[in-house]
Amino acid sequence: MENIYAYIDECGAYGFDFAKSSNSTMFIVVAILIKESDRTKVNDALEQIKNKEFSGNEIKSNGIKGNCARRVRILNKVLSLPFNILSFVVNKKEIFSSGGIRKSKKTFYKFINELLYEELRRHYPRLTIITDEVGSHEFTDEFIKYVTKNRKPLSLFDSEEFRIVNSKSINAVQLADLVAGTLSYVYENDKKQKVPKEVDFLHMLNKKLLKINFFPKSYDDKLFEHLEGDANYDINIASIAYRKATSFVETHKDNTDEETRRQVFILQYLLFRFKYNRLRRYISTKELIGALAASHFTPISVPVFRNKVIGKLRDKGVIISSSHKGYKLPSSEAEIYDYYQHVNSVVLPMISRLNKCNDTLKLVSKNNCNYLDKASYKGLHVISNAFREITHQPDIQ
Repeated sequence: MENIYAYIDECGAYGFDFAKSSNSTMFIVVAILIKESDRTKVNDALEQIKNKEFSGNEIKSNGIKGNCARRVRILNKVLSLPFNILSFVVNKKEIFSSGGIRKSKKTFYKFINELLYEELRRHYPRLTIITDEVGSHEFTDEFIKYVTKNRKPLSLFDSEEFRIVNSKSINAVQLADLVAGTLSYVYENDKKQKVPKEVDFLHMLNKKLLKINFFPKSYDDKLFEHLEGDANYDINIASIAYRKATSFVETHKDNTDEETRRQVFILQYLLFRFKYNRLRRYISTKELIGALAASHFTPISVPVFRNKVIGKLRDKGVIISSSHKGYKLPSSEAEIYDYYQHVNSVVLPMISRLNKCNDTLKLVSKNNCNYLDKASYKGLHVISNAFREITHQPDIQ
């Protein structure tokens, strides 16, 4: 199983006095995830980008600031590289003052450290965590303490290494800084107001984003973003699909069975895409299986994915729409119809073919044997008869 390298950096700070311009409303942590076999390729490409776009200096989001055209140009270059993104976005305004997490800087950082570390360890049994030692990074200092104290393998086959580096020498840590800073232009109100309407940083990052975790949950619950008056949106359908999905995730998120872990991961992936109208689209089977592979799950085939992941989730009452374009959590009546039409196009032709097969066998068998009369096919027999009735297809006696 290939080792995964997680390069960590953050954007924002602890402060809760929002009257001060230096205190951001969001605290954003990014982990850039790179397979060991891709490290050299990513590093060499970033070195070229650094030389061309930053005169050989560090790749820093702060060095770009609000120059959106330049940021887009640089992102277009880095997003072609083989890496993925895991992120935590903390809305500090939504953290109530009565909570200890807001009263103590150490508690605040420890809480985020725990979320980040547990997310990484849950998905990557062979993991190297690399973080920056440079500057007065209080979050990094606390993260180092937390990992050093709490790291332990989840099984005999797991391995973990923790490295503290100077970001000036590690290009992938600089990439984490760039992505974290870019996400601040998505979620920080004062920054995103400066972004031209034709620029959509979240959409650009979308193909690399495995997941964005929001805290607190009250911020996550504001996910039903949609265009006002959009006929292709139904709040009732969106709400029930969301509740069913999140309920499954919460119930099974600590399950160690790999099949269940796949199901939880895919639901988390679908939930992330579901959160925003601009990303609310069908996701191809190829992309979903690719996301599983990128998160170090054992490779599975398309039939296994459909049966053991999507099928099992539907067995548990999770509502997932499907069409020739892929899968998604539905947010409209039209997407419910997509699923029904998909089932209709698969099941009814199968019943029709079954009836034709059974009719032919009845004609050539002794005593006109009806194979659907067998007790084990009782359900099929009922469906077969119902199909004959609605299609006016006679039953051969």
